[in-house]
Amino acid sequence: MKKLLIGIIAMVLVMIPSSPLIYGLDDDLDPLVDLSINVVIKRVRSIDVDLTEQPSFVVKITVNGEAWESEASTGYDIINFGEHSFDIPDNEENIAITIEVIKNGVEADVSKNGKALHITYDVKRGDWYGDDWRGDESGYGHAGGHEDGNCSENDCEIWFDIIQNDYDGDGLTYWEETNIYGTDPRENDAGIDYDNDGVPIEWEDKWGYDPFKAEEHSKLDVDADGLQNVEEYMMAQWFADPFRQDIYIENDYMEEHNGITPVMPEESLQLQYSAFTKHNIMLLVDDGLMGGSETIPYEDLTWSKLGDIYDKYFLHNHEDNPRRGIFHYAIIIHDFRDFGRGVAGFNFRRDAFAVCSAYIQKWRPWHDAMIIAHGGAYMHELGHQLGLPHLRVFPWQLLYWLSWNYKSCMNYRYTFKIVDYSDGSHGFMDRDEWGNLDLQRFER
Repeated sequence: MKKLLIGIIAMVLVMIPSSPLIYGLDDDLDPLVDLSINVVIKRVRSIDVDLTEQPSFVVKITVNGEAWESEASTGYDIINFGEHSFDIPDNEENIAITIEVIKNGVEADVSKNGKALHITYDVKRGDWYGDDWRGDESGYGHAGGHEDGNCSENDCEIWFDIIQNDYDGDGLTYWEETNIYGTDPRENDAGIDYDNDGVPIEWEDKWGYDPFKAEEHSKLDVDADGLQNVEEYMMAQWFADPFRQDIYIENDYMEEHNGITPVMPEESLQLQYSAFTKHNIMLLVDDGLMGGSETIPYEDLTWSKLGDIYDKYFLHNHEDNPRRGIFHYAIIIHDFRDFGRGVAGFNFRRDAFAVCSAYIQKWRPWHDAMIIAHGGAYMHELGHQLGLPHLRVFPWQLLYWLSWNYKSCMNYRYTFKIVDYSDGSHGFMDRDEWGNLDLQRFER
């Protein structure tokens, strides 16, 4: 009898680690694992772009008083910065997290409240709140010093994620599986689309949708950026947020000719990123980063040949290429002669434009001016993609001299001088372009 009792007790003890029924016996929030979280720093960049020197970054993370500091990394924009794992108590629902960015040895501003980012992680639900939350203006898992309205405080921005360990590795917490979804916390549900609405359970869980109630995610575009939720899901690796506007562009480059190589300097793109960031829009260009960007053989271009390039290098001869409707397409070329004069760029499709780098290099050959001119010309053409008209005036026209207050790269007067649109606050003849962008236009 004694041996039988011991055997029964042993069997019960073996069953305990894998049973979801023991929740609450000792306030253990996940009885299947020893709880920990990974704080993943996905991207760090400086909002202020110094054209003379790339900054150095260090990230400091503190979780419940335990601190970790990254190694220093140098660059304007660093992706896959690093991550660190922290043990957390098995019976505490709320975990305090602080994230600091040190730029060139000085604490940078990455928050709307003070400089450091302070958030509280909810172990039950696997999300967080505080200085960053799901649905906030700048995006979930993203924060920047621009959010306080002052962009002159050594401002940077940071993308991050917090990943809680769970027994089946599906990204759903034990509490969610047993109390909300009724799924088995011992079986991996990742990738399963239970309601057949085009996106899997873990994506709907992260963004606050009900994974067991079908939504029209192939049509839903809550943030009006031209990316439906199924496309936001497709771009999740590249920081897409269904509640913050995102713009993606693929750059292809024409090869060298007559000693000139068409370029789009990194600094030119970073200046544009910062302009959009200040208005809580994320711009990201595939310069090879996301698997696109190709070299196009040199040829004298015509409108017909531009269409051929679009089909071959952007769509890769597949009309239903999934990049169409997600990405704009830009080709960086030498020049284009069909206007009867030199031009810095032009749109040739609703979702495609060209920038004439050789023309820009000819008229702005010195370093800083070339960077700003490339950025202004590129942003000018993107502005047309987003529904902005331009002010096409020249020094021999009266309107040129009357447009002083219209400080925008859409104004020919400033295309080579400003990497920004206007907000309408400068007086006579100014326009509110930032308030009138149409990010959905490119796919209509």
